[in-house]
Amino acid sequence: MMTKIFHQIWNQRWHNSWIFAELLVIAIFLWMLIDPLYIVYATKAIPDNYEKKDRYFIELKCNNNGETNIDVFRNILHKIENMPEVENHITTSMTSNFNDAGTFVSDALYPNPEKSIEAYVPVQAFYYYWKWDKYDALYTLGLKDANRGKLLTIPEKMNPATQIFVSRAAAINTYGTANVIGRKPKEDYEIIGVYEDYKINDYVEPLPSIIYLRNIEEDWFYSSASNKIIVKLKNGTNRKLFAQKLNNLLKEDKLSKFIDAIELISMEEYLKNSSASKIAASTLRPKFIFCTFALVCIFLCMLGTFWTRMDNRRSDIGIMRSMGASRSRVVRQYITEAIILLTLAFAAAMPIVLHFVVTEGFAAPEVCSFDKKNFAPNPEYGINNFYIHFAWVTAITYAAMLLITIVGTWIPVYRATRILPADALREE
Repeated sequence: MMTKIFHQIWNQRWHNSWIFAELLVIAIFLWMLIDPLYIVYATKAIPDNYEKKDRYFIELKCNNNGETNIDVFRNILHKIENMPEVENHITTSMTSNFNDAGTFVSDALYPNPEKSIEAYVPVQAFYYYWKWDKYDALYTLGLKDANRGKLLTIPEKMNPATQIFVSRAAAINTYGTANVIGRKPKEDYEIIGVYEDYKINDYVEPLPSIIYLRNIEEDWFYSSASNKIIVKLKNGTNRKLFAQKLNNLLKEDKLSKFIDAIELISMEEYLKNSSASKIAASTLRPKFIFCTFALVCIFLCMLGTFWTRMDNRRSDIGIMRSMGASRSRVVRQYITEAIILLTLAFAAAMPIVLHFVVTEGFAAPEVCSFDKKNFAPNPEYGINNFYIHFAWVTAITYAAMLLITIVGTWIPVYRATRILPADALREE
């Protein structure tokens, strides 16, 4: 059967050359179209690397009439931490919002701070505040220990003023290994734990980072604190009932004078509704619309091409039917012929695409990019590996074209197989 198909392709070489050229151009265009989409979805597929179960944000909706009042925040924070449903809690400062890239604080680690201050590793800095004599801040965040695979917890003896936690990528970039407990990558700071790199939102890959912990009882903290509190609720806590209890706090001590409502938001909801995610979604929406429109146009173009081609060969199809060939065999033969043409055209297009990628680089959608001058993409992620990236986009492009080719060929061929043998012979 294959010999017959290749013979048929050669006999129809003049008509097939136009289809070959069309498929080659489409393959190049579609590859360029799929590349930025692959980056977006591959970035979203990177694990979050933190536990979300029973972990929530408590956000205070302050009214315009309520002036900034340190005692109000201190009061409501103490009420929340004493609620029986709360297992752990921490809060963040205005300059470091967990899971939100709206603000960005950079820092640096030094492999050899005593010998050289020129060689440094950029990291993203996060600051968290908690009562270290009562709560476990890292357990509240649900971060995973990079060396043990379990949830990271604070050691019994810790000095927040001189001890820090770093992410796995930060440790490897600085020392080449994640076993860095006891090292001092900053003056007067010692690494006491290593956690898995976690994403600040779905559209940016995890960056090397460092976590500082501070005492929540310092007065300066309350004067600069944000209105976000992160809590780990006890297993089995009813979210709806707990949210009602939170808002009942407003009736006490006239807190409603300063706060309109208290909102309980899950980690997933906060990730989706963060400012960075909303900006990314609005940025990507036009791209998705354009890609959908382009795919529809490509499908209609290929459908029209194969429809016309099959319509011109109705007599050949009719003769095959008159000689006893079944509909399924005729359909298989012409679909196989179309797939061979597609594969040849696709193979011819890939060197052109490869040359473009080598000279110009892969697509870099704005929502998935970061300061690459300081933060080099992590090669551990397939999205940043040239061969894996190219192979995935190529496979997806070929699969999309294959689907369009099969559907675009099957419809006109199946329609042509319904011709009566007598009509086919009459046309011949």
